[in-house]
Amino acid sequence: MLKQYDFSFGVPALDAVHSEVAVKLHGALMHSIPSADAERLHERKYHPFSLYCVPAEDGHTMLARVSSLHESGDAVVQGAKALRSLMIPGVGRLPVEAGDSLEGTLEELTAAFDRRRCRLLFLTPSGFKNGGKETGFPDVTMHFISVIRRMNAFEGTDIDFDVFRKAFYRCRFGEWELRQFRYNISGMQIPGMAGFADIELPAGEEGELLRRVFVYATFSGTGGRTGMGMGGFAIVAR
Repeated sequence: MLKQYDFSFGVPALDAVHSEVAVKLHGALMHSIPSADAERLHERKYHPFSLYCVPAEDGHTMLARVSSLHESGDAVVQGAKALRSLMIPGVGRLPVEAGDSLEGTLEELTAAFDRRRCRLLFLTPSGFKNGGKETGFPDVTMHFISVIRRMNAFEGTDIDFDVFRKAFYRCRFGEWELRQFRYNISGMQIPGMAGFADIELPAGEEGELLRRVFVYATFSGTGGRTGMGMGGFAIVAR
């Protein structure tokens, strides 16, 4: 069962703490759950949760989303639901406003998104490793390698990346804007890609495969370091 929880909090000095907020949120959530559970979450090869934060249009509110990919990651979502405030060093303790929850099987969630024309939104910088070096290069398919690996690990699927990539190349592209950004994780400046791409999915099994991967990515995030706020992803109908 995939689970997701949205919430928000005001940040008076948003520009100063933008990418650091998700890192602080990660720390707060790890302290809010039993230490044994937190240790087990980080022992797994693929983390069964993700989180990211994005600023709202008002310029002083941060929107946050925490997702669980497997029952072993549910404690993180429960910890987020229990948050009443979040401490940001240098800013202070910020009241948390509760939001909406979503859960369902991958099959149910994919069936609910039945559109072929869609926009892929890379909301926070997404990066992957190439030859051991982190990069935000805008080869869109490479940002979904980790998504497919998590699907295979937690959903019991057997998706071959090359099959996914061939299906993706059959999409029709519309507008797109992808740029490289630096994401700050405790002083480390990590390259990542953010932006959007409008596509039309191919018909048949290829389109269905892509739809499943993209829907799953809204829970898993894309690329690496998704537990620290990178790789926030959404898909919307066009």
